[in-house]
Amino acid sequence: MATTACAPVTAYTKPQHGRQCVKEDPKDTVLHESLKNTTHTFLQVHPQWISVNVFNGSNGVVVPVTVCSIDTISKLQQEVLKQRPDFVGCGSLVYNGKPVELHKTLSELQVKPGAMLITYQKCKGG
Repeated sequence: MATTACAPVTAYTKPQHGRQCVKEDPKDTVLHESLKNTTHTFLQVHPQWISVNVFNGSNGVVVPVTVCSIDTISKLQQEVLKQRPDFVGCGSLVYNGKPVELHKTLSELQVKPGAMLITYQKCKGG
């Protein structure tokens, strides 16, 4: 009888440019003992609690928040607003110099404990 194995990961990476998919197992493939008789495997992110900081770029206020790694940016913003309702006008966040989308999870963005997310407002030129 075949079994399904679950291999935990905390982050994932995108394939590097120029690599090709392998059509069959390379000859030097080494499988972990628990995977040798499986027909299906999948990777699963194990949730963990992480503390991050949200910095309001307008007034310099930093709000420390503890959230789960599988929470979305939207959930993070809700937690910040619970602590600081005056952050209501600061809807957009930047992480590692890039705007983040509300539906992305912290694990997808590879947010580490102690990370700083920065609020910003889009200016309408004119």
